[in-house]
Amino acid sequence: MSRLKYALIGHGRRGSAHLSTAAALKDTFEIVAVCDAHQESAEAGAARFGVKAFTDVRKLVDEMSPDVCDVVVPVQLHHTVSCYLSRRGIPHNVETGLAPTLGLMDMMIDDAASNGVILQTSENFPFVPVEQFVCKLIQENVIGPVHKCYRLFSTTGYHGLAAIRCRMNAAPISVSSIGHSMPVVPYIDRAKRDFTHEGLEFYSVDFENSGIGIAMVGNKNGCLGRNKLVGFETCGERGTIITNGNQGASGGETVNVCTDEDLQNGGRAQTYEFQREYSENKVLQRIFVDLPESLGGRIEWINPYRETEITESGISLATMLDGIGHAVRENTKPLWTGEMGRADQEMVIAAHRSIQMNRQPVKLPLQPDPDEEAAFDKNFEESFGVHPRDDIEKALEVNFKAR
Repeated sequence: MSRLKYALIGHGRRGSAHLSTAAALKDTFEIVAVCDAHQESAEAGAARFGVKAFTDVRKLVDEMSPDVCDVVVPVQLHHTVSCYLSRRGIPHNVETGLAPTLGLMDMMIDDAASNGVILQTSENFPFVPVEQFVCKLIQENVIGPVHKCYRLFSTTGYHGLAAIRCRMNAAPISVSSIGHSMPVVPYIDRAKRDFTHEGLEFYSVDFENSGIGIAMVGNKNGCLGRNKLVGFETCGERGTIITNGNQGASGGETVNVCTDEDLQNGGRAQTYEFQREYSENKVLQRIFVDLPESLGGRIEWINPYRETEITESGISLATMLDGIGHAVRENTKPLWTGEMGRADQEMVIAAHRSIQMNRQPVKLPLQPDPDEEAAFDKNFEESFGVHPRDDIEKALEVNFKAR
């Protein structure tokens, strides 16, 4: 099959990275258009690859008939673009989080299903190379069945919860959470976000296999002299895997695991470091660890993009975009379905509800809360002058141009 016609919708900071990654996947995509509410941004993105620029999603679809669209607009607009694309029969990848409310996510999922359209959530954290390798170690039973995961991090919770869900290989059944907020002097972080308060939340997630996941999230990011407190520990019956927990970090990861002999000597685990092999032009070739033969010997993860110039930090996004390409070509499920994206967000929403309920556990799955949906709709109308759900095409027109 020939390359798929790819169109980017939303050429901002993240959108630009998506566009560069799609271009590197030369066997999968032919970039045909870039669309953005701001004409200068759309034209700048389109000029990079000599393609047409658009400021209107409908004109893009009418004129270019893309095979795949990549949606990287602000999260409150995700449902407008996604539902429109589904109703036009176009498969699409949507940046995380899938949508701000459960009702909007259900709307997107239902529209995609009723129109037979592939919808993928671009949850790329579980596809970071080290995360893929960790899951391989777990699947090969190196540390035994996993019952506990701890993740201390400083940004959005659903990424870490998605990774925990992969490591636990089980469905979450309830969430309890503690929340705290304190005032700080106003500042702008490196991502150009304004802060006047610093939040901190601890999530405790129970899984159907009796396992537990603990996650800490906040908006610190090392600002104001705070310790980043980044770390990820996965506990199995025989040992532990320790990684940095930061999507952009690499190095220093270990498997700490006991041989049968170690178990007879106080359960003192031996430490085995992850190793990386690079090509001459600094492209990651593989990640591996050398274990005793009784624990499996050498175990490795091979980079499927080792023949490209995609960096280690870009492999996860490449995996996601390539994933929807394969799903469209082969008519299969994408790597991270809309339902999976909803499940990630559902845990975060449950945590917020738990905080409001004085730390009481909130059972999963969740149903949309009418008050939460109404609050979003009210804010949307106040911002853009149109209801977000009653007329998707009208909402798309007003909102995409008003960003």
